[in-house]
Amino acid sequence: MKYFLSVIAVIFAVLLVLDPGAASGAVRTAVSDCLEVIVPSLFAFTVLAIWLQKSGLYRVALKPLTFPLSKLLRMDEELCAVFLLANIGGYPVGARLLSELVKNGRISPKDAGRMLCCCFGSGPSFVVGIAGAQIFGSTAAGLALFGACFFSSLLIAAAVRMRGEIPLKKAESRFSFTPEDFTSSVTGGARVMFTVCVMIVGFSAATALLRQLGIFSLFERLFGNAEIFPALLEVTRIKAVSPTAAAMPICAALLSFGGICVHLQVSALAKGIPLRGFLLSRIPAAALSALLAMPFSRRFAVDGIPALAPNASAEPFSKNAVISACVLIMSGILLLEARRSKSKE
Repeated sequence: MKYFLSVIAVIFAVLLVLDPGAASGAVRTAVSDCLEVIVPSLFAFTVLAIWLQKSGLYRVALKPLTFPLSKLLRMDEELCAVFLLANIGGYPVGARLLSELVKNGRISPKDAGRMLCCCFGSGPSFVVGIAGAQIFGSTAAGLALFGACFFSSLLIAAAVRMRGEIPLKKAESRFSFTPEDFTSSVTGGARVMFTVCVMIVGFSAATALLRQLGIFSLFERLFGNAEIFPALLEVTRIKAVSPTAAAMPICAALLSFGGICVHLQVSALAKGIPLRGFLLSRIPAAALSALLAMPFSRRFAVDGIPALAPNASAEPFSKNAVISACVLIMSGILLLEARRSKSKE
């Protein structure tokens, strides 16, 4: 393996020297996507999810949903709240919330790993705004994709629960609304966004180099769509999938799988949680999502060229001054928090 990886690293280095424009263009587009899509769609909800957990309010706020869900899955209501937040908030949320439960000694790492199999999903803002609007030109298609992925996670949750109970130690009954909780929630969300965005940028550069090697042509022969491979590596590339009759199940499978880039993000955030079960669960989850999305295939198929939104990469920073400022503020918060932690140590 070490020799194989060494050869790959040398090939990438040569390509970067011979044609640096391909990688730099991919990085430019990825940074623009992070500013215009990823941060706006994930950051606020990630902060909210972390704060709801730290304050304890999620045990109350989601009770109208968690109570029936706990009866259906025969699972603790608080774990059902984590399940809902993870599948609505976006891929990193579940790993972040479960790692906090492990850190507080409320759930074992092994059981957190089991929960991670179903506490993983793309938020509706990303699915509807990217997969629905940009591929099919339809909000209804995005909602159908999100529904397929959500019910796939629900079935995985049922399968996880069938393998045994997942004990969760009771939290203290009091709620916490201190300024420190809110500050740590914002910095926690910033850490998640930093991890997500740098991984997306890195994988976008690697994908551009793989395209130069002609690897995408193999997937074009197998599936009739060369863009499936980059989406397997980095899921935001799903927006380039063509809206053929098979696009609905393909997109649903890709969204449930999450992509190698997201898997590495989860690995970075899920501290102390074993990931073997989570990685194995991505294959049945993707298959279930594809089956659930299949009835919508013909309804949302589009003849011709995908109904893509205007290309944001042409003027990557012309319309995101506010977002760029927010990212700078977020980076500043991270640096201040890191300095404070270092001084305490």
